[in-house]
Amino acid sequence: MKNITISKANPSDAKGIQMLTVESSKGMYELCGWSSKEIEDHFPPEKNKEGAERLRKNIPTFTEDDILFVAKDADDKVVGCCFANRQVNKNTIEAVYVLPEYQGLGLAKELYDRACEYLNPNNDTYLDAFSLNSKAINFYKKQGFSETGKKTFDDRFIGSTGEKLEITEMRKIGVK
Repeated sequence: MKNITISKANPSDAKGIQMLTVESSKGMYELCGWSSKEIEDHFPPEKNKEGAERLRKNIPTFTEDDILFVAKDADDKVVGCCFANRQVNKNTIEAVYVLPEYQGLGLAKELYDRACEYLNPNNDTYLDAFSLNSKAINFYKKQGFSETGKKTFDDRFIGSTGEKLEITEMRKIGVK
């Protein structure tokens, strides 16, 4: 991919990562029927600033079992990220975000592959995806994941109809 670099995140990336997660999430919330006003209310500027500051403080505390990769363009703008965690008995993909204008270029795959280098290949890997986000679910299926169940998320994610948003639980079996 032209002029995109992928590296481990550092505290100075926090603001860019926070903005990336907000921008990448807006389309998903629209799919769930949220209005522009609901999305704006869910991501107020002060909440974004607090989130960036919390992330800036947390990045140095990551252990060797936590990995956060960022993808940056030639202008040093964060355009993608992948956060993963390995535990004694399982791996977890916490998030893969790519700005809409960079989707379809293979960046999510590159970020996912880099994270997998840190995961224990013998352990199963788990993740959750919003059920309406068929693009993400299909991406993970191409990486070998299968759907294992559904659940509803906590009260932070209630759609415009008042219903809690459904999550698809997925698993990729390790190489045992």
